[in-house]
This record gives sequence, structure tokens and C-alpha cells, in this order.
Amino acid sequence: MVRFGVGLWCLSSTATSPRHHVDAYRELLDDARELERLGFWSMWLSEHHFFYDGYCPALLPAAAGALAVTERLEVATGMLLLPLQRPERVRDMAVELSERSRGRFQLGVGLGYRDVEFDGKGVPRAERLARQREGLELLERDGGPPLWIGSATPAGVRRAGALGAGILLSGANPLPMVAVLARAHRLGWERAGCPDGTRPRVAALRNVWVTDDAAEREAAIDWFRSSYVVYAGLGWSVAEGEAHQRMDFSSQREQAMAQALETVIIGPAAKVVEGLREVAAAGVDDVVFRVVLDGCPQAALHQQLRRLATEVLPRLGAQTAPAAEAAGPGEAACASA
Repeated sequence: MVRFGVGLWCLSSTATSPRHHVDAYRELLDDARELERLGFWSMWLSEHHFFYDGYCPALLPAAAGALAVTERLEVATGMLLLPLQRPERVRDMAVELSERSRGRFQLGVGLGYRDVEFDGKGVPRAERLARQREGLELLERDGGPPLWIGSATPAGVRRAGALGAGILLSGANPLPMVAVLARAHRLGWERAGCPDGTRPRVAALRNVWVTDDAAEREAAIDWFRSSYVVYAGLGWSVAEGEAHQRMDFSSQREQAMAQALETVIIGPAAKVVEGLREVAAAGVDDVVFRVVLDGCPQAALHQQLRRLATEVLPRLGAQTAPAAEAAGPGEAACASA
């Protein structure tokens, strides 16, 4: 059963959409309540450090706030930058959040890529993969909430599959790249002997907007474009692969922007449903709607959430609330994978 979440909350105040950070965190709580009211499965938060806009540097306290004002909504980090953290602290806080929320917290971790973050934290970037592996070993050994890993390379997602961890793929990834990464993730799990006997899930951020209005369409495209300008400031890039071209938002900004905007599924509900079925056919188990966009007012976000919940999800047979008995991010047995 497909599950649908929403993201990514960055809690920032950008040059194009300035706001007081008190308002950003207050709106996070309002948005969490609205997601739960509409029956969405999950809310995803994003982390960065030392960026001018106050991009959220501490995901676990923010997640605790969203969990505190909801009763059924799952809250996940997408992604907490594990090499920059003390893994024992992450483990302890993640376990406590999971216990206090009755299992509604999900921990997603990523490598990080910005030199300024590693320099600012006093961590050599060359050590990031070793620190990530050490942190994952501790988290796997000591148990805790469901684990997700962020990666944009076949090798990275194979490692996640071998650990039995779910993956969250970027919304900027073209669909052919999503299919390649989903297959690599499954292959890693199978080659590792199908750990836990339950296939870990593939989640993908997807740029989606339901609209029948030409003016709203143009506004939404502007919001998507503005949100990817932030990627240029962060220096994000994806190396070229057999199913996609290089995407470098720093040195090849316009080309990368055009590639990212090509992923947007926008139009009437029927068109969005068709696009999401193509996403599922690429091997995606869970879709995280990337509709929290720079410049998009909260009222427009909530209106979009309502349209997705009432016009799109029912037509996809969606599981919009987590099953009480779910123990992790996988559901298909190895034998039937």
C-alpha cells in the first residue's frame, strides 16, 4: 500500500520570503495539525548548518514539537546529517522521541556535503563516510525507530538496502534516475541476504501541485523555482549517471534548475494521479509531496494539502495513516520481493 507524506520543512527565512523564526516554528506546529487532520502519513524535516537563512540546524527538537501537537502523524528527519553529530546523542534522543510518541518518530540520516558545515563543526569532510558508517552501526546495534538513509548514488542506496534501511530520494531526481536507485536499493537488500526478511521501503520526494488555474500554475512554478535557488546557495550537486545528466546547482545553475523543474507534476487532479502512478511504477513505495516551497504562503500550502487529500489520494488507494502494528519501513517478504 502506498503511503503519502509531505515535506520538506526547513524552518528558514530566505531573502525572497523573509519571516521571523518564531513564525516559522509556530507554522510548523500548525502544519503538523493540518497534516494529521487531513490523514497524511508523515511530515519530513530537513537540516543544514551555517546558512544565512536560519535553515533548521536541530531537527530532533523541531520533530519533538510536531509530535507533541499530534497523535497519529509520523514525523521523520529527511535528513539529519549524522557525520556532524555525536551518534550516541542521536540514538538516545531518537529512542526517547519514539517512546514518547508511541512509535511515531522515524529517523532519516544523510552524509552531508557542504564544506562549511564540516569546517564549522570541526569535522574533516574526508571522514564523513567513516563517521556515517560508525554511526549507522551504533544505531543498528542498539535499536531504535525506523531508519532511513538519504543518497543519490547507486552505491549509497545499495549500502542502505544491505542494512535493511529505507531510502528517501530527492525530488530533483528525474524519474529514470529514481528507477535506477530503487533497483539498486533492492539489489543491495537481496545480496545482503534480505536482512529482517522484510524489504525496506523506497520513498521519494516528488514535486507536485494540483491546479486547474493558469495563474496558480505560474505562481506554483515560481515557488518551485525559488525553492531550487536555495539549492544553488547550498552548493548541491548530483554526479552524472547512466540514467541522468550531472545536476550542479552551483556551477550549472540554469541547466540544473531546468532539469529540476521538469520533474514537477502539475495540473488537474487526473494529471497528477497519472504522474504519481508513473512514480510508483518506477519502484517507489512511499511518496513525499514536496510542496513546502520558498515563497508559498501557508494558506496556499494548506489549500494544496486539502486538494491532494480529497482529489488525489483516494484515487490512488492510499494508506494515509500509519498502521498501528507497523514495526519498520518495510512490508514485502524476501520470498515475494
